[in-house]
Amino acid sequence: MMIRGISPCAPSKEIVGGGYMGERHRYDAVVIGSGIGGVVASALLAKHGFKSLIVEKNDRPGGIMASYERDGFKIDVGSHMISRGAKGPLGHVLRLLGLSEPKFITHEIPSASRGILECRLPKTKYLLPAFAIDLARKMKLPSKEIRHVARMVLKIMTMSRKKVEEWDRKSVHDFILSYTDYPPVYYLFSFLMGIFFVLPPWLCSAGESIYCLKAFVGDYSLSYIRGGMDAYIKALVDYTVGKGGGIALNEKVCSINPDPKGFVVITEKGKEYKSRYVICNMFPKDALSLLKDFPETEGLQAYRKKVDGIKSSLNAFQVKLGLKRKLVEEASFIGGVSLNGIGLQDLTLDMLRQVTDDIVRGKISDPLSVYAPVPSNFDPSVAPPGRQLIVASIYGPTRKELEDPPEKWKEHILKLLASVIPGLEDEIMFYEFSTVNEIGQWMGKSNNGAISNGQYPDQTGSMRLPVWTPIKGLFVCGDGAGGRGIGTELATVSAMEVVSHILGK
Repeated sequence: MMIRGISPCAPSKEIVGGGYMGERHRYDAVVIGSGIGGVVASALLAKHGFKSLIVEKNDRPGGIMASYERDGFKIDVGSHMISRGAKGPLGHVLRLLGLSEPKFITHEIPSASRGILECRLPKTKYLLPAFAIDLARKMKLPSKEIRHVARMVLKIMTMSRKKVEEWDRKSVHDFILSYTDYPPVYYLFSFLMGIFFVLPPWLCSAGESIYCLKAFVGDYSLSYIRGGMDAYIKALVDYTVGKGGGIALNEKVCSINPDPKGFVVITEKGKEYKSRYVICNMFPKDALSLLKDFPETEGLQAYRKKVDGIKSSLNAFQVKLGLKRKLVEEASFIGGVSLNGIGLQDLTLDMLRQVTDDIVRGKISDPLSVYAPVPSNFDPSVAPPGRQLIVASIYGPTRKELEDPPEKWKEHILKLLASVIPGLEDEIMFYEFSTVNEIGQWMGKSNNGAISNGQYPDQTGSMRLPVWTPIKGLFVCGDGAGGRGIGTELATVSAMEVVSHILGK
């Protein structure tokens, strides 16, 4: 694997708490994939007495929440934060399991915008009105636009659940234009409402975005996990194993076969695991490719057709920066960054569409969007004393062939980050760059999407692929089916839906 510090070539490792049956293991459930959806499903089932085996193709659990070490830094594979912290679904799962660890950590400066627009989110949500007034001044908004923005924000924050669902079928683009077409305002709100989903505003569901924005502001608890993102994964794996389940690492599943009592899951190394249920924490099309010897019923054929029509999100290049000293004060920074001096007043809707079109082709464009958590500002233990760790994402294409080669993107992104972090290039200990294809390979997603069932207007809410399949006992969880929310929280809700179905609730 190309991601530094992570290799799929380590020896096979299996940690099992359940019984061993000759050359085969039997479990109540086999969970394929140890990302957040998989470990939440296995742990919640374990709470109800199910013995589950997690089967993971990589040499460590966690998927995009896995980590590795370099030069004393503990580095997350992905650039995640938890949008609602302990108040959201991940915290709810820990409480259901009775776990007091790991802890969620917040920061007094939740996030800041750098680049085209410079501002910092306030410490508490009660200061947001004053922040909004100051932001309007910085943006030099005409009084007419201030009124439009005020009406839009009020509508978002007071919208009923039914009204939110009515906006599921429309785009963020449609929602913003129903209030204003003023480019600086459109740019700001399209960025705020679309960054959750790795989709441009004209492809992203307005209802899904409003739902998440309301929850984010209501809880106002942007968080990181103490000890690194994989601390959450490890806690739930330990819980599963402690309840008689297990985890098999470095075991890639090659087929799912029928069995008189459910399923037989077979790995490329010849291991066979029997179970009553199989839960695939995978892109649904990849999960279907594993099915062997199942009759092609009308129901399964219809399901395959629906899965074939799924559109994924875009993704992002991943950058890891180890710095000799602290250069960034906030917990994370986001924003549009231009190396050509583009300012807020220069933006147009056509420009934003052109930038997205360029990115889809793999062509470097200007400006580019940056999302960069600073884990060591949350938890100093993930970096050596006095050092700083930044884990950034920059909007990138999911296609394999890029118009501009990876090395050119790598060089451009470093210049981009240096333009918003003064002194950066003099303080770099290491600069790691991973392409979308490399991240996709690690996650095991053939479509390379950050969110494999993208939150489009026709793929959200009741229109999203359900977690159950036409094959009794076979489920799909994670970001590929079910759920609602942002990233890891979406996958967590999806896993909870799977468990509810299995328990008959």
